[in-house]
Amino acid sequence: MDDEDYEQLTELGHEFRTIPAGVHEVHANLSIGNLGFEEYAAWAHDDPQGIYRPF
Repeated sequence: MDDEDYEQLTELGHEFRTIPAGVHEVHANLSIGNLGFEEYAAWAHDDPQGIYRPF
């Protein structure tokens, strides 16, 4: 990831919403460092309602 990609991901904010079914997945992946907060925030940002929904 280059600086421009990182800047775009981090401009989305410091919080995002998820449905109850997504909480465990988010917690687990953040705990082991598999995915970063910025990735979840970007996926939530892409949703029309601004909510992260697990795949």
